[in-house]
Amino acid sequence: MQTQAADGVLCIGLLEDDADFREELVLGLGGYGFRVSFACGNSADFYRQMENQPCDVVILDANVQGGEDGFSVATRLRALHPVGIVMLTGRAALEDRVRGLEGGADIYMTKPVDLLELSSVIRSLARRMRLSRGPAQAPGVDRNATQAWSLQDGGWILVSPEGASLHLSAQERLFLNALMDASGNVVSRQALSELFNPSNPSDFELRRIDVLVSRLRAKAQSSGMKLPVLSVRGQGYVFAA
Repeated sequence: MQTQAADGVLCIGLLEDDADFREELVLGLGGYGFRVSFACGNSADFYRQMENQPCDVVILDANVQGGEDGFSVATRLRALHPVGIVMLTGRAALEDRVRGLEGGADIYMTKPVDLLELSSVIRSLARRMRLSRGPAQAPGVDRNATQAWSLQDGGWILVSPEGASLHLSAQERLFLNALMDASGNVVSRQALSELFNPSNPSDFELRRIDVLVSRLRAKAQSSGMKLPVLSVRGQGYVFAA
C-alpha cells in the first residue's frame, strides 16, 4: 500500500479520546511537517476513516472509550494493513509495553511526550518501513526470493527452505529483518536495541533480546523449523544460512 502523498509528506492517522490532546497532536504534527489525514476519538470512527483514507503511520492511545481499546486496534491493524503503528499512552507498566509491542505496535511511547521526540520517532519508523520494503519490484516478486530462507508478506512471515512458515510478532520481525539484511554478518545487541527503542535505546534492557531469541527459537521449533540464528559471545547475533 503506497500512501505517502505525492509531495512526500507522511500521512498520519490518529486515535486519541482526549479531545484537547487530540487537537494538540493534530496542530503539533502539522507544524512538524506531517499531514494528519484523520483524528478520531473512538475505534469505530477510526476504522471507518482507515478504509477511506489509508495512511503511512497511525498513533494509538490505549485507553479509548467505546468499542475496542488501542491494544486491540493495533493487533487488528497489524493483521490487515502494512502501516507503521505508534502507541502513545499513559500506561507505562512493563506488561503494557510488552502487550503493545507483541500485539503489533512498532513503537510504544508514554505520555507526556515531547512533540519533537514524537516527530523524530515517526520519521525513524518511516525510514525503517521503507528499508524493509526495499526497492520497487514486479508484482509477486519477493526481495528475498533468491535466499533459502525468506521473509514474505511484508516481512511478517518467515519461510524456511522446506516451505514451512512462521508468523512473526513486531519485535521478531524487526530482529529477523535486521539479521537477514546483514547477509551473514554479526548484528550487535546495541544495534538491535536502537531498532527496538529508537527514541531512547540506552533504556532498552539488552537481556530482553536474549529472551526474545529464546522464545523465537522455541516457537520455530514447535513449527518444525530449526532457526539458523546463532549467538556470537560478546558481540550479538548472526543469521547463519
